[in-house]
Amino acid sequence: VDILYTLIMEDKLQCSQVLSTYSIQILPLTSVDLPTAFTPNGDGINDVIYADGWGILDLLYLRIYNRWGQLLFETSELSEGWDGTFEGKAQNMDTYIYQVSVQTYIDAEPLTKSSTFKLIR
Repeated sequence: VDILYTLIMEDKLQCSQVLSTYSIQILPLTSVDLPTAFTPNGDGINDVIYADGWGILDLLYLRIYNRWGQLLFETSELSEGWDGTFEGKAQNMDTYIYQVSVQTYIDAEPLTKSSTFKLIR
């Protein structure tokens, strides 16, 4: 809900007064995305790729495919991401395809997106 705040500042002796008004608007925006690249090299930084965005209520699916269309990873848990492995083997530096679908707090229909990202080692 949008809200309007009015702040009145006054000095200790009540000699001077300043009035400021702030309008806070809540924009009903939703989005889902993945980074354009990640580096699963074991340094603890950017080692796993996750679905993220604004207004996400539930992850319906995140699917990751290699360039030949082989499904390498799938989850419906927002806190679960891909670590760059398939069947216990580290995957090569390459471009990978993802499909993601989420239910948002605002949209009646699921928000779905497909794109690519790079795995960098």
